[in-house]
Amino acid sequence: MKNIAVYLRSQPRYGDQVVSYPTLLQLKTWWPEARLRVISKFDVGGYYTNLPWVDEFIQVQSFFDYVKAQPRLDCVSVNLHHSSERYGLVSMLRLPKMRLGFKNARLTDFIWTHSHRKTIEEYIGQANLNILSQVVHVDKHAVTRQCFETIAAQAQDHIQPADIVFIPGGGSGDFKRWSWRHYVRLSNMLKQRLGDSVTFTFVLGPSEQLELQNLSALKRRDFRLEYGRTTPELAQLMLGARLVVANDCGPSHIAQGLCVPYVGVFNEPNPEWFWARPYTRDVVPLDRSAGINSIEPERAFQACLEVLAYGAPTLEVMVRPSPGSLRAWTLAPSGA
Repeated sequence: MKNIAVYLRSQPRYGDQVVSYPTLLQLKTWWPEARLRVISKFDVGGYYTNLPWVDEFIQVQSFFDYVKAQPRLDCVSVNLHHSSERYGLVSMLRLPKMRLGFKNARLTDFIWTHSHRKTIEEYIGQANLNILSQVVHVDKHAVTRQCFETIAAQAQDHIQPADIVFIPGGGSGDFKRWSWRHYVRLSNMLKQRLGDSVTFTFVLGPSEQLELQNLSALKRRDFRLEYGRTTPELAQLMLGARLVVANDCGPSHIAQGLCVPYVGVFNEPNPEWFWARPYTRDVVPLDRSAGINSIEPERAFQACLEVLAYGAPTLEVMVRPSPGSLRAWTLAPSGA
């Protein structure tokens, strides 16, 4: 059986998983008959096994496990990790027909049949898809949008679509959390500009108990609080959002993948986790040492006006290339 083996970044956080979803979808779209297996040293299978385009998740520990997880020869290997020689060594031992990975000044960079140079100046989800673009051009915006539209369709319950979405979380710590009070001030500015009919949906998770308590206490009829929603539910509620404003957190990458007007609030410039496009803006402290809460809501408001003026983009439908343009199963091993 033909196989696709995808080695994930060695990171356990939610956002690190979400940014890989479009790449996995594109691989399965290219080769629907192949068995797509996702491989990680962390117990993150729950993020992948419900995706309709993933056939298997394998958790590995030893180097032998990494090697064993990849079928020999009749395989495409995709390596999303960019700071270890381990994955190049595995490909040298197994010699899959196609070996895709990042170049990052490593000794084993030569093993890749198709590669993309890694840089922290490029959004990680975009970089993952740019590896695939070394095989056949990938419309990154269309792929990510279709990915999260498909995930949204999996929601078990119908979720009321959101108008403007705020995501005030920050699982890595308070240094990534723009205060809920700033979001409230921003909502007042947007309401004054956009009219009384505008509504705001706050996306909250288990780490946002304080925000949930304080926002609930306001009893504002134009505030809707969505707590503990699944990935499909989050995708469904953000699918047609007019605007999303978010801290640097896992759910923010669902919004970025849906290609909606987006403003990211960061404690420092972080282009690896912000997808810069005409309808997106990032807002960072004027003085980095002052911290994220030195960002005044007026600056975020100005960024919101800019992306609202641009509006949502018109995206093409993702198209599967013709079989003749994908030579994965006839490509002779090279580079070894």
